[in-house]
Amino acid sequence: MNLSITDFSWWHVTKAHKIDQEAFNATAWSLETFWSELSAPNRYYIALVDDEKEIVGFAGLAFNGSDADIQTMVIKPEFQNMGYGKKLLDNLIEKIKEKKSNRVFLEVVADNENAIKLYKSRDFEIISKRSNYYPNGKDAVIMQLDLRKK
Repeated sequence: MNLSITDFSWWHVTKAHKIDQEAFNATAWSLETFWSELSAPNRYYIALVDDEKEIVGFAGLAFNGSDADIQTMVIKPEFQNMGYGKKLLDNLIEKIKEKKSNRVFLEVVADNENAIKLYKSRDFEIISKRSNYYPNGKDAVIMQLDLRKK
């Protein structure tokens, strides 16, 4: 199967919402959050699609002055740990460099070792922890990629 990255569009929302629910359960975005994010200024969202253009993952950024925040990044569970997260993350980092952002931040569930390992592989560093950050009571770690060091 060949997966490719394309711009995230309104027709991806319903299936993306389902993927988000499968992957994150209690911390999944609502449909309203998806629509709000897509309509907000200074956003960049991409979709990972299969040969039939069915969405299997997505990711997004918010640009805030000289910084950027990774708002979300998720891949259907059956496509995880196959290198597609790297593909999405590398695309986001290229867009961040293109926009000349200085730093990139993200929050990730503290026990999501695979995601933390992925972010560290791209030079993100853990800079803080937020206790009980997620609705299910799980902690978050805050990670940063400082592009001024590069």
